[in-house]
Formats: sequence, C-alpha cells, structure tokens
Amino acid sequence: MTKKASRMQAVILAAGRGRRLEPITLTHSKAMTPILGVPIVQRLIEKIHAAGLNNFIVVRPPDDQGMEALLKNLNGADGMEIKSCVQPEPKGTADALSRAAHLIHSDFILSSCDNLYPHAHFSALVQTFLEKNPSVVMTICKLKPGDLDKAAGVKLKGNEVTEIKEKPGEGSGPWDAISKFLFALDRRVLDYISKVQESSRHERESQDAIHDLIEKLRPGRIPLGIFVEHFLHLTSAQDLLKIHEHYLSEHKPFTLHPEAVLEESVEILEPVMIEKGAVIGEGSVIGPMVYVGPGARIGKKSKLQRCIVYPRSVVCEQACVEAEVILGK
Repeated sequence: MTKKASRMQAVILAAGRGRRLEPITLTHSKAMTPILGVPIVQRLIEKIHAAGLNNFIVVRPPDDQGMEALLKNLNGADGMEIKSCVQPEPKGTADALSRAAHLIHSDFILSSCDNLYPHAHFSALVQTFLEKNPSVVMTICKLKPGDLDKAAGVKLKGNEVTEIKEKPGEGSGPWDAISKFLFALDRRVLDYISKVQESSRHERESQDAIHDLIEKLRPGRIPLGIFVEHFLHLTSAQDLLKIHEHYLSEHKPFTLHPEAVLEESVEILEPVMIEKGAVIGEGSVIGPMVYVGPGARIGKKSKLQRCIVYPRSVVCEQACVEAEVILGK
C-alpha cells in the first residue's frame, strides 16, 4: 500500500484567512493556527504523510511569510516534497483547486486545512481508493439538524455515492449523510473544474466538479463513501480549545520544558504543556488541559484550566481563567 500511495499527491487548501476565528487569526492565517505550538496545516501534512503520501501541494494566501517559511522547512523532511501556489482571493474551493492544477500529475487526496481526522481514517481513504479503483472516495458523516444548510448532502446505496450536492438546504429531500472536505480523487476531476459556475455567494465549489466526475465515470468507476465518527474542526475559539484538549488527553504530551521557570509552590494538574521560557508565578495552579506557549508569563497565585496561553502572553496576578484563549500582545 505504501509504495502505491507514494505515487498519489495530496492537495491541501489553506488560503482561508479565518475571519470567524478573529482575533486569534489577526496575526496569522487559519492554517497557521498552532495546535500545541505546531501549525494545524503541519499536523495535517504529517497525518497524510503517515498514510503513505510524500508529494504535497499547498494552496496558500498571498503574502503569508509564516506559511512560506514553514513549507520550505518541511520540504525534503522525511522524504516529503512540498510545493505551493497562491489563491489571490477566497473565491471557493474549485477556484483554489484550479490554482493547483498545473502541479497535479496523478490521482490525489484533496483536503481543507481546518479538519483533522484519525490516522486510521486517512489510511482507510487511501487504501479504499487504491484497492477498489473508484472515481472518488469521500469522507462522510451522519446528518445532524442544520447540516444541509452548511455542507454538501450525499445520497447512498450501501457505501456507493449516488448523488452529492453542495448545501442543498434543510427540507430539500431525503439525504443519507453529509460530505466532509476530505476526498481521494481521480485526476480527471480537473477536467471539470473550469466548468463550475459561481454560486450566489460568488464562489465556485469543487463538489460540483466532483459531481460531474461521478456522473461521467459511472458505472465503471463507482464512487464510494467512508463514514468518519470522530473529527476535529476549527472554526471558533471553542473549537481550538477542544482540539487542544484532545491532543493533551489522547496524545498526553505532558511536558515541562527544562527552560521553563516554575516559581515556589506552583501546582501542576496534568495534562499540561509548558514551553521554553515560560514563567509560572509562585502559588499558581495550572491545569488540567492547559498549554502555555514560549515566553509567556503567568502572574503569581493565578489559576488556569482549559486554557491556551499564546507565546509571550501575560496573565496578571491572581487571575482565575477557564476555557479561554489568551493572546499575546
């Protein structure tokens, strides 16, 4: 599987500014939002790489020097080849994919940068595509009220996808699931990208091109769906807190960096992660579920739980903070 998978590419759409995450994203793009100090786009690349893919294309926003530096640093690491291209304006996923088309020379994984899935799901997606030879394998999940106003509806016959439609709306008919933005795709989907029309929101969505691919290649290349039970989505500050909680509890990176300073009588309630140069004032209680970034300063007798403290942030003395993202200056 790994040898075959290495011939596939991965295209990651990471050009969104993340305006709904402001003020968190005022200093960096959504894809560069750190998860325990590691940008979410890097965590996604590492997860896909673990499923056997080595060749990556990242569609990024213009003038994102932080992302440019990150991708340059990752390129060549552990056998990865990483290229990037720019989407000048956020005009939808089909527009973003068209920006990468000249770099795509094989079948590929297509992913947004703001969803993280279990390793087993990435592996199943790749393995199913390579073994079953469908036109597409899409990630799907169970319907919840309101989903059809926000996501693509999917109709199924067993695990075969019979129809996909972007944001069909509540009450639009019987739908069996919704599509999450993670696909394994036949490269021929690129033939339909230029034909996608703008929506009323002046965006061009790649699900329309995937629908055309499905119809063109049916019945010889049956489109398939794979349900995912659990995933992590980044849209709000509360989402970011939940993602950190997952990584702290499931991956258990309980760490006190040797160059972090814990003053007298500090109490640590695991799991926490305290980075290099952070200073925790005397008598403070930190945790559970707290990440303290490099150079942050926590005033004495403070109590923090379920918090993210950005690098070089300052928390005043005797603060009592719960379920907040504390930003640096």
